[in-house]
Amino acid sequence: MIHYLNHTEIDQHKWDLCLEQSSNSLIYGYSWYLNEVTPNWDALVLDDYLAVMPLTGHRKYFIKYLSQPFFTQQLGVFSKNSITQDLLLEFINAIPSKFLFIEIQLNEQNQVLDEKFNIKKRRNYVLDLSKNYDKIKKGYNSQAKRNLKIAAKSGLELRTISVQEVILFYKLHKAVSTKGVKEKDYQMLHRLMDKALENRKILTKGVYAKSGELLAAGAFLLNQNRIIFLLGNGSELGRELGAMTYLMDCLIFQFSNHKMIFDFEGSEIEGIARFFKSFGSERRNYYRYKRNRLPWILRLFKS
Repeated sequence: MIHYLNHTEIDQHKWDLCLEQSSNSLIYGYSWYLNEVTPNWDALVLDDYLAVMPLTGHRKYFIKYLSQPFFTQQLGVFSKNSITQDLLLEFINAIPSKFLFIEIQLNEQNQVLDEKFNIKKRRNYVLDLSKNYDKIKKGYNSQAKRNLKIAAKSGLELRTISVQEVILFYKLHKAVSTKGVKEKDYQMLHRLMDKALENRKILTKGVYAKSGELLAAGAFLLNQNRIIFLLGNGSELGRELGAMTYLMDCLIFQFSNHKMIFDFEGSEIEGIARFFKSFGSERRNYYRYKRNRLPWILRLFKS
């Protein structure tokens, strides 16, 4: 039976054990990650934590709703056993009616086939790292290979940098084009990355020019057999010198020949998606689920 638990009722040790043993485990679903991105999250739990679903709830005025936290691509149902269509729909239908508006993202193993549900397909891109580096590099497209030649001629250097340096660089070169992210969200991101560093679940890297100028910076989450591109970007000069391609390539080289997946985190923006595909990555879909239970008068303002 599926039980609804409020935050204080959740056994976070059992929760994390379920995540650890799930075939579709993702770092976003662990209790320490959820505690940072959405404090006081609730949950749906099958029996004694055989399967779980976080409910990332919020309240605005008198309305309770579920939404996808920033810097958290996929959540949904995680299970020690295979996730059938019936089990997934059972979880979705068990979401308490007090949540009047729902807009959340399920993980790639939560395949919603029932057309009566309001779902939208979203794109992710992943790269199998189990092959040797030379074989992986053969799958790069001509633009990626050209960028690496430019980076090599420019003498770029990869270094480990601090969490704060990654965030400051991101805000300087990317924040303007990132809609809806406020200063409090960046503060949350800082806490999240600090916690990931404490748990040894993150790499923070920067690419430098010969002059010592920082050209690109990125943060990568580590979880079991997956390395996830959390965030990153390059400066204008960095783009000219192929700094982000070089950064990705260095990590692909480091983790090649391992039973791991490089998860680019996907994008609905064509230019970014094209960059991720340039490394020979494979498209995998996940779904955004939406449900509106608001009174009809409020639906006029929240469609």
